[in-house]
Formats: sequence, C-alpha cells, structure tokens
Amino acid sequence: MEIKNFDYFKVGSVFNPIICRNPVKLQGQKLSIDYPMRLNAMAIDPSKIVENNNMKYTPGEVVFSTQIFAEIEIGIISDEKIVVNEEIKDRETVIRHACLIMKKALGYEGGFQVNIKNYNNLKHCGLGSTGCLQAGTAAAINHLFGCPIEADILIRYLAQNYGEEIDHDSFNLNPVQCIGGSAASGLHTGGLLVLAGESTVILSVDIKEDYDVIIGIPDNYVFIDSKCQFDDEKENLDKFMDCGTKYKNEIAFNMLHYFLPSAINGNLEVVGDVIYDYRYNMGSIQNCSYTYNGMVSLMDELSFLKTEKYVDVLSISSVGPAVFAITKNSAKCLEAFKEKDMKIIKTKINNGIYKVNYMK
Repeated sequence: MEIKNFDYFKVGSVFNPIICRNPVKLQGQKLSIDYPMRLNAMAIDPSKIVENNNMKYTPGEVVFSTQIFAEIEIGIISDEKIVVNEEIKDRETVIRHACLIMKKALGYEGGFQVNIKNYNNLKHCGLGSTGCLQAGTAAAINHLFGCPIEADILIRYLAQNYGEEIDHDSFNLNPVQCIGGSAASGLHTGGLLVLAGESTVILSVDIKEDYDVIIGIPDNYVFIDSKCQFDDEKENLDKFMDCGTKYKNEIAFNMLHYFLPSAINGNLEVVGDVIYDYRYNMGSIQNCSYTYNGMVSLMDELSFLKTEKYVDVLSISSVGPAVFAITKNSAKCLEAFKEKDMKIIKTKINNGIYKVNYMK
C-alpha cells in the first residue's frame, strides 16, 4: 500500500510493513505501563517534512523525554474486537490503529481491551499526545508478547505508519508527518535524543536530575481538530521548504560541531544555544505561527529567559503553541510564564524507557 499525498487513510492501514523474525509468545493476559510524552525541540532539515514519500519523513529531530506519563493497560480478549475505555473515546481511532498494525506485525488474530488512565489530554498543541498514545499502546502490546520487535525497528514502524484522529470520523486518520520522537522517547533510554534519517536514534544521553522542565500553553489557545490544523500547515509548507533549503547546511554544521559534543559532555547550555538559533534566527517560530496568532510576540517576550541565562533551553515544542524551558532556575521561568497567562506544567526529564506497572 502506498500514499504520496496528504489525503486521509483508513484506520489500520500499513504502508511500510515489517517482518517479525523473533518468537512471538504471549507472556500474560494483562499489562500496564507508564509511557512518557516528549518535547520536540527542533528539526534538523525542516524541508524534509514537505513531501509524503509513502509516510517516510527524514527531517530528523531533537526531542526531550518527560515525566508526563500516560498509563496504558492492555488486556487480551478472545474475539477480534478492540475495546477502548470511555474516557479516551475521542482518541479511539488512534488507539485502534496502533492495535491493528501491531496485530499485523505480530500475526495475532485476537482482540484487545485498552484502558488509558491519568492521561494529560492536551491535543494538537505540540506535546505529542497522539504519538504517545500510539507508541505507548504499541509498546505495551509488544511487551505483552515478549518484545519480539526490537525497539529501533518498532520506532520506524510506528513513525512510518502514523496518523492522527479526525473529529467525528471513526474510520479514517490524518497522515500527519511523524519523525519518530514520541516512540523513541519511551522505547530508547536517554532524556535527550537525536533522530536522523528514517527515524533512527543517533544520540541518546541522560539529563541531570537537578533540571526542571517548565511547559506553558497559552490560556487563550483553542484546541482544534488535527485535520483543521494540518490544513493550515499545508498552506505554510513552502516556508518549511525555504527554511530547510536555506539553513540545512548550517544546522548540520551546528549539530555536528556544537550540539552533539556538548550533549555528550553534559553541556546543556550550548545544546540550548543551537536550539535557540534554529527557532529564533532561522525563521522557525514564524513558520509555526499558524498554530497560534500570538506566537511570535510571545516568544519574543520570553526570549530573555535564554539570552539572560535563566534557562538552558527555550523552545516551542514541535509547531507549538506549547512553549518549554529546561532550567535550574524554575522560579524565574514560572514567573515569566505566569505573566503571559499560560497554563503551566512543571515536570522533570525522563531518562529511561517506559515503565512496567504490572503484568498478570
């Protein structure tokens, strides 16, 4: 099955199949895991999100894994149904898609009961909520069957068969570009991860525990349907193309000679400098401003947090409008975010993979 455009597709469609070569053996009847949400700090070549090459996107990205978790419980049921708890019905197509593509990968013919708990349902604001649900559901299923699909293969499989829900449509998904950050943040160790090529993790490092993560979402932001937001993005794709064409070589140089060495050596300030340069000086904030009318002015007014060294990292997440900072001075950052009338989440970096709560 192939797709070369941005038209919606049927739930459960597999565009890039995999062959599971390891033994598939059911380990229990029910499993619960905590799966982390990610923050997407920057792309490495934003021009690569413009063309749908059968769901394979290669812009690369920098992500931070957070201690904001979705609790995902997967149970085996005898028939072929996929049953989702009522509290998460508005994301049912995403969960059903994850279950169906995992059934195909594993050769499993039964059904699943899926219960999502303690879920921070902040949709389509840059926090990777959809990716967290899809990746977490798939990871739980894979674990329940003995982890026959290796993590790196599963990351690519999920990224290259990804879709987001369309309001009031129970049968189709929107082919939003996926680079693999949500899957990597729970399937790969390291609080800071760099993905390149076809959703390949090329760097993963831990972040020290004395850092806080502060996330802000404008109070007046209106959460919209994935399809509506993606329609807006498609009207701005030329800006991403221009940004990548103009700056991809400079970004690659900065990643190779500043970002990667600094990340390995634990210098988060320089890591943040590269991210800041991409967001503020290469047009990224302006390119993403279609998600929130006040984004450019908001980020201009918050820029002092980085330039005056109150935080090491300051960025929007993905295309926003969520803003995040990584800092040892959370008080100053919280004060600044509150002054801008933002819904605030304070958390920490997650340096591990998903956590297993129980298996029965």
